[in-house]
Amino acid sequence: MDSQNMKNNILALTCFLILAACDGNAPATQVSNNESVTSASAPQKLERYMVGTDATYPPFNFKDEHGQLTGFDADLLRAIAENQNFSVEFIPTARSQLFPGLSEGYYQILAACLGMSAERLAQSEMSIPYAFAPNVIMGKAGSNVQKVAQLGKSSVAVQQDSYTHKVLIDSGIKNIVAVKTLYEAYVAFVSGSADYVMGDAGVLNYYHKNNKDANKPQIYSSVYDKTEDVRVAFAVKKGNIELINKINEGLKNIKANGTYDKIYIKWFGTDNSLRVPEENNK
Repeated sequence: MDSQNMKNNILALTCFLILAACDGNAPATQVSNNESVTSASAPQKLERYMVGTDATYPPFNFKDEHGQLTGFDADLLRAIAENQNFSVEFIPTARSQLFPGLSEGYYQILAACLGMSAERLAQSEMSIPYAFAPNVIMGKAGSNVQKVAQLGKSSVAVQQDSYTHKVLIDSGIKNIVAVKTLYEAYVAFVSGSADYVMGDAGVLNYYHKNNKDANKPQIYSSVYDKTEDVRVAFAVKKGNIELINKINEGLKNIKANGTYDKIYIKWFGTDNSLRVPEENNK
């Protein structure tokens, strides 16, 4: 065979191989098997949800000494996410901006010790309740104020734009010391800048229990509205039934397998007053 014919044959063979590789009739079994191997070996990407939270609300949500978001709500939602095969990223936010942010799509979930008020239920889907969070008046021992109506001209510290702040305004209380966080409200109370502090019982009790000042006042607290629905729940955007069902299913599962109890004891010990009785956990 002369060199010219050899070149022609090589060229023809090369063209044949290229056409065969591009041909839609290439061996389907081999392509299918390769795709199957690639699919099986590729890591499954978890659905990731942004979570709006109030990071100034211990022991439910707060930053630890390393700046990491921790707390009862945070631990609970992470356990639910693991159970339901999704992941979460917490975004600390001013409490007053949580529901607007949810509506605008900045977050897909809210986890911030949120009471199940009629207003919140109207603007979001809320999970089955996972805890109780009664609101209280905290005062110095010896005072007899048990209800908002008894406050009179006394000064009351409260977290600005919170549910309790709204209660005070609606009740016509004039001497309100509204500050950015419930911790600041507590400090105003113990320092004498306010006669009382009002807010979530779990948070105020946490602050007072962990206050190491030997001169801290003896206190009492009183639930000021015993008719209030004090169940708390996670929230998602109105109409997002798929996501709220995931959260509910995960919450039921971690209750059944004992994870919920471990998280509860970690944060509240033997105080069972913040548990939702199972018969009411609908």
